[in-house]
Parts: sequence; structure tokens; C-alpha cells
Amino acid sequence: MMKTIAITGGTGAQGGGVANIMLKTPGWKVRAITRNTNSDKARNLASQGAEVVQANFNDENSLFKAFEGANAIFAVTNFWEHLFTGKTQEQSGAIEEDKRAEKATKGKVRVPHLDYKAKVDDRIKSELPDLAKKATYLFFGYYPSNMAFLPALKPFEYPGAFGKYIQLLPTPSTAKIPVSGDMTVTPGIWVRQILANPSKSLGKYADVAPEILTFGEMMEMWSEVTGRQGIFVECSQEDFEKIWGPAGNEMAMQFKFGELLDDWHEGYDFVGMEELEIKAEEVPGFRKAIEGLKGLL
Repeated sequence: MMKTIAITGGTGAQGGGVANIMLKTPGWKVRAITRNTNSDKARNLASQGAEVVQANFNDENSLFKAFEGANAIFAVTNFWEHLFTGKTQEQSGAIEEDKRAEKATKGKVRVPHLDYKAKVDDRIKSELPDLAKKATYLFFGYYPSNMAFLPALKPFEYPGAFGKYIQLLPTPSTAKIPVSGDMTVTPGIWVRQILANPSKSLGKYADVAPEILTFGEMMEMWSEVTGRQGIFVECSQEDFEKIWGPAGNEMAMQFKFGELLDDWHEGYDFVGMEELEIKAEEVPGFRKAIEGLKGLL
């Protein structure tokens, strides 16, 4: 009997990556949940055999209908949407924080979007214990696709510098960060293997990141793939915020968090790639992801 996975954000980066793999996974049907069922991405999913349904996080009844009969749910919320419009935190709505990042770094840095996600986890565990027992919580690292699609992270040609490209970020080139690889497939591979190994994954955390790299290493690989001379330039958090507004400040705080705490697993019960039987050769890393995006860089 076929099972159904309902995927929120089915046309987004994470949800789309889950849909791509689960559509090819025997025994599973995909129900892609999106606000706009007429978008090109939604139509493409439908053409591949996905059931595409309309729902909105602001409409609880629509979610009940979208989840009806599902055997599994991939749930993701979009913290960043309001910030990238240039709205302030007050305009975007209050966030209940538990200051998890601040505690982890001994008061040196706070990261609202990390703390917000931790608060969601805590609420599931405290208020929905039955759901918590059958949930797996995913951490995502840096998206290589950010260097193609996110203006704040995309390298740009510096005028008058003889064709040189700059990536301007508020962190040192030596700072390390988990990297999620090719987002068109890695989210789905982790979800597929979590569903295939419930005894190993339920109630635990998993890190969708096949490698850990420095920002300098990523810029070097970007240069090798594109054939352009790329230079990583560090700027201050304050200047980054002046350029990119509240979203820039939020990103800067996350980068600072990574500088102070490169072990994201501390204090969590994690299940690793080997336990989930994920083969390294099936999860494309940063270089492969960038090669696939070469025409957009």
C-alpha cells in the first residue's frame, strides 16, 4: 500500500529537495503543499506525479485539509520572509525566544532565528509528547545555492578590479560552517533515510550537511568552477546590516555564532549519516552543487 508524505513549502529549497527524492522513492506518494498551486514550480511537480494542494500557515483549517491522510509530514517555516522585505522585528511580529544560541556561546551572541526554531522544538516536546516521539528534527547548514540566488551572499564583480569578484561577509575566511550540499537532493535523501530507519531516527536530530568547510575554501572552489578570480572580504556586522537591513544583521549574528561554536551537535541527540545508511557518493557536496549552478553564478 502506498504511503503519502505531505511536504510544506513544496516549491521551496528544502521542500522541493524532499519532493525531488520522494517522487522517486518506491512506496511513497508526494503531496506538495504550497500557497500558489499555479506557479511554474507547482506545475512542474504536478507533471512529475505529485499531488499539489493549496494551504497557508496563516490558515489553520487549510493545513488540516492538506495533512489529512498523510503518513509523514515534512514541516518547515519561513522565518526569513518578513526580514527580506526590510521590515523590522516589531513589524514582522514578536518571537518568543529561549536564547538557546546565547546560552551556547556563554552570552556572547544571540541568533533569533536559531532560538526561534529551538523554541518550536521545545514546544513540540512539552505540549505534544506523542508527536515528539515520532518526530525527527533537522538542522540545515549553508546552502551552496546561496552563492547563485541570495544577493547578500552572491559574489559580485568589483568595478575597476580587472574582472575580480568579491564575496563580502561579516565573518573571517577561516570560519567553519556545515554545508548542506546540493539542496535539490540532500534534504530528500535525509528524509528518505529517516523514514526508512525509524528505530534509529525518531526523537532525534539529524544534520543535513555532508561536509564542513571554511568560507575561504568555498570561495576558492567557486573560483575554480567559474574560472573567475574570487576574493573573500570580511566586513563588520554593522556595515553588513547597513547594506542588507534586519536580514543582514540576522545573518551576521549566525555567522558569529558559527565562529564561536563550530560543533552544532553539542547538547543534542544526533543520528549521523552512517546510522541512517546514507552513502557519501549519493550526497553531492559544495563543489558538485556549484558545478550544477555554474550558468547562474
